[in-house]
Amino acid sequence: MKTLAVAQAPSFPGQIDRNVEQAIALISTAAEAGADIVVLPELFLCGYDPAAIKANPAAHVLKPDDDPCKRLTRASAERRVAVIVGGAIEVDGGVANAALVIAPDGDIIHVYRKAHLWGTEAEAFVAGGGPVLVNLAGTRIGLSICFDAGFPEHMRALALAGADVIACPAAFAVGEERHRYNLYYPVRALENTLYLGVSNAVGLQGGLEMFGESALFSPRGHEIARIQDSVGVAVTAIDSAEIARARADLPYLANLANSPNPLPARINIPVIEWS
Repeated sequence: MKTLAVAQAPSFPGQIDRNVEQAIALISTAAEAGADIVVLPELFLCGYDPAAIKANPAAHVLKPDDDPCKRLTRASAERRVAVIVGGAIEVDGGVANAALVIAPDGDIIHVYRKAHLWGTEAEAFVAGGGPVLVNLAGTRIGLSICFDAGFPEHMRALALAGADVIACPAAFAVGEERHRYNLYYPVRALENTLYLGVSNAVGLQGGLEMFGESALFSPRGHEIARIQDSVGVAVTAIDSAEIARARADLPYLANLANSPNPLPARINIPVIEWS
């Protein structure tokens, strides 16, 4: 049985080395808590500030083979923990609001690009192509970043493709966004009967006050844990038997598959394999 963690700490825009050191500390704390997989916030490696990222990419944008990323991959390998962490990553066609997916051996096996850009993000980033699933030695993890959660079709496609978990780096700020945050994630876990971990940004970034409260939800949409302090880690086991029981009691996916006119239609999405 694998164990999922969400972790959070304040991120400092434009201070990549400082943020990487914080990420490494969170990875270590998660490993000590027994985590096999740890999720960190959206754009954690550079801080959430799309305007600054566009204006000064040299201070914010990384390539997967840059030294800061190599330090992260070494930490992942040393602790044998898979890591999903947000950053501004150079990709073909520009810069992506992305999540690096680092396998427990330290290999970066995928760079997930946020599919649905929010507000001014479209001025700084190129959008991704849609949902992606990674298979980490039998644990199938769907990928989503922040505003992606506002699109039920995105999450449903991951569930239909066999996701056990959806990992959600995020950057929600105080105000009306908190209301959406508290709706999206338990509902997405419930309607897809899977585990969900959302890691939310903390502190002042890009003129916004991020509120943290990273959380874990069960396949029935119940809150398992929520981080109340600005720095912290929360952990849960990914219980395949509980997923099966939830899907037997709440047969949303089965009923959809058996519908004479299923909406949305099942789609083929990329599956990145690691074993």
